[in-house]
Amino acid sequence: AKLALLWHRVRWAHLSSASFAQAVARGRGLLSPQVALHALTARTARLDLGGTEAASGTELRTFLQPLPIVIPTPRRPILPPGVPPPSSTEIDFCFHYMNEEHYHCGDAIRSQPKRIGDAVLRVLIFPTGTDTGVARGSLSVFLEAVPQPHWPRDWEFANIRYAITCIRWPSGSSDTWNGKRKCDTWTFKANRLDRGWHDFLSPGEINRYLGPDHFVCIRGSLEAECLGRTFLLTSQSTDGGGYPGPTGEAAGSSASRRSWVPRGPGSLPPAA
Repeated sequence: AKLALLWHRVRWAHLSSASFAQAVARGRGLLSPQVALHALTARTARLDLGGTEAASGTELRTFLQPLPIVIPTPRRPILPPGVPPPSSTEIDFCFHYMNEEHYHCGDAIRSQPKRIGDAVLRVLIFPTGTDTGVARGSLSVFLEAVPQPHWPRDWEFANIRYAITCIRWPSGSSDTWNGKRKCDTWTFKANRLDRGWHDFLSPGEINRYLGPDHFVCIRGSLEAECLGRTFLLTSQSTDGGGYPGPTGEAAGSSASRRSWVPRGPGSLPPAA
């Protein structure tokens, strides 16, 4: 009983995947089925897999007695009211932002990758700017390709039209959400993994996009017109110069402040 109580003191829902696997491995022979099920239930409930109802069934509660069921508190929204959930071609990344002092210049955070066609993409964010000369406190945002082991060495996704939006919460009950959106066209390849803006938001501008609980939500998306080019079999070889977008603000790579300028039709190098 004392051992079961000791295992119950572990905050299973908050362990990382690696720590959880390590605890289970070390607990073989000591971890009873009831405690193991309790641990899995706590993690499943926190991840919202099946909702709180999955963690509060009568049969499960009876089976786990006297261990209490961990019921998560209702989640608070991090997306403004009225914002539709991301579609199959959109990637949402919401992160907690207190102030710029919590991050060093050049610190990067990334969303979970998402597969769109054969392409695997994620949102790359530098909360206080890249370390490439951009003003400290800028929000740098990029769309990044995540190479996969089965991709050919010379893989590329040509002329991908993408957009990045920072979603803004309504300022009042009668207001609706809106966002700052920038778009660009880029060819993602092994030596050009990401594309975006070093100064997507200028210093201090991020405060206008904070939610009530200090979350910032970024949405990356691909335009429908280029979905056919997200498959490696249909990807065309091209240099894929940058497009400045409707605001005239040229996009660039996260590693350099140099902007890629569109080239003339006759100046493309031979295809690799």
